[in-house]
Amino acid sequence: MRFKVIRQKQKGFNLVENLVTLFVLSVGLLGVAGMQAVAMKTQQTSHFYHKALSLAQGFSDRVRANMEAAEAGAYDLKSPAEGLSLALDSDCTNTGCTPLEMAGHDITEWREAVRRTLPKGEAYVCQDSTPSQDPEDYFGDPFTVIPNSCDGQGDIYVVHIVWDMDPKRDGVVILTSDPEKSDGHYMMVFEP
Repeated sequence: MRFKVIRQKQKGFNLVENLVTLFVLSVGLLGVAGMQAVAMKTQQTSHFYHKALSLAQGFSDRVRANMEAAEAGAYDLKSPAEGLSLALDSDCTNTGCTPLEMAGHDITEWREAVRRTLPKGEAYVCQDSTPSQDPEDYFGDPFTVIPNSCDGQGDIYVVHIVWDMDPKRDGVVILTSDPEKSDGHYMMVFEP
């Protein structure tokens, strides 16, 4: 007696194939989510650098529009507190301003724009005869490193804008060589 073997076509997937498919799909989706997070962080960083660039260019335009005050050194601000003594009287814009009063007005408005636009944003401006554009010269606490980097001489203005890049916005701004840990720093050099 001969037995006849009947083969049936297999239908569907078995459990192992389902688990492998689910694992591969999960790994792929995790990769996509990770890329999305990196893309969002990169986009935010780019946005902040663009804002800092616009603010620095706006400041250079203000300085160039008020050459008399620029030549007198009225725009040399090595700390966030400097320049506030030049703050403009509210009636000056209606009655006419001296170049120094206009410099105070420019400084006050510009610094407020920096603080409004960038998280924990601060700005420094100084005159320097030989400004360094090496980022390593500015690593550390910007409140001490940046003011100490300028010699206060010459016709070249150096604008530094720093801000908090920490996702938790801890309010502490530190500049390091590690781009993952360093806060934001934009520097621009110009001659009026």
